[in-house]
Order: sequence, then structure tokens, then C-alpha cells
Amino acid sequence: MAVFRHGFKAECERISLELRGELGLSASDRLRPILLAEELAIPVVSLLDLGEGARDAAVQLVSVDPGCFSAATIFCGPKRMIVYNPSHPPGRHANSIAHELSHVVLEHEPGPVREAGGERLWLASHEAEADWLAGALLAPREGVLAVMYRLGDVGAAARHFGISIQLMTWRLNHTGAAVQMKRAARRARTTQYG
Repeated sequence: MAVFRHGFKAECERISLELRGELGLSASDRLRPILLAEELAIPVVSLLDLGEGARDAAVQLVSVDPGCFSAATIFCGPKRMIVYNPSHPPGRHANSIAHELSHVVLEHEPGPVREAGGERLWLASHEAEADWLAGALLAPREGVLAVMYRLGDVGAAARHFGISIQLMTWRLNHTGAAVQMKRAARRARTTQYG
């Protein structure tokens, strides 16, 4: 599990609520990453929407191994574009695009994708930070609690936020929301029967 600098997780929750506020969304509303990308002036395109040569390569890529690519941010000077794999389910699209947007929001410096020998290059700390912020953007802790108290079901909450059940479960477990809900339920039972 990644080790973050002190205060990073709380900072992500603040960033999420701030960006959601700019889009007119509450903590418990569904965030559509495409709208956030538009707000940040970052085009988002599917692999299949690329130019002819790139599209042909993309079709081959996703037909041979659909899971091998989720999304990437392409840089050209100060301009950015996010490309995502359309063969994934919508909840995965949301997370993949939010992850790429998180790199931008966190001002991670772009770097080469591969080294000379063909090995993939990536900074584990940047990937972990982008994962955490993406989760906070899509399902802020405050919203997770409100939605779970209202709906009471992880699957229903995941559908509400437009994310996978796996991400919803991860947010519940890693933000302390699940523990807080268990304590509240225990207090309610004690009060009711005490």
C-alpha cells in the first residue's frame, strides 16, 4: 500500500469538493469526468476516434488484448489530450479518465512512456496519488457516507456514482467510511435496545 505525505488524503477530499463545486455538484452527486475535462479544457477521445492510422492500431490493440490499455494523457507542449479504451465498461472509463485528470490536477510532470529497452516507465508515487485523487473525485468520502446511509447497498451506491463496485468498496474501506457506518449502526442498536 502506498505511503502518502501527511495531509495528502484530506487535500484530495478538499480538491474534489472544490472541483465539484465549480461544476455545481455536491459531494453526493455523480461526477462525469468528461465534464470535468471540459472545465479543464482537456479533450477526451476514445482510441477509436483517433486518426485513421492510429485508429487501425487501436482496433488491433483492443481486439487482441482489451485489458492492456485503460487511458493515457498525451502532451504536446502545454496542450493535453486524454485517450481512453472504449472496450471497457462505463465505470472503468470514469475511473480511467478521472485518474488521468488527477495527474493534471496534481501537476505531475509528464515523462516518457517507455525506456529505450521497451520497459514501461512510471513513477509509483504519482500513480498512487492519481488513484487516490481519482477515487475522491468520483466518490468523495462525505458523499460516500451520505449515499450509503440513504441507499444502504454498495452496488446501488456504485451505480449512483457511476463507478465499479470494486472502486466503491475500495472507497468505503480506505476512507474509514465503512468503520464510521458500523459504529453508527452499533450506537443506533445500543440506543434502541439500551
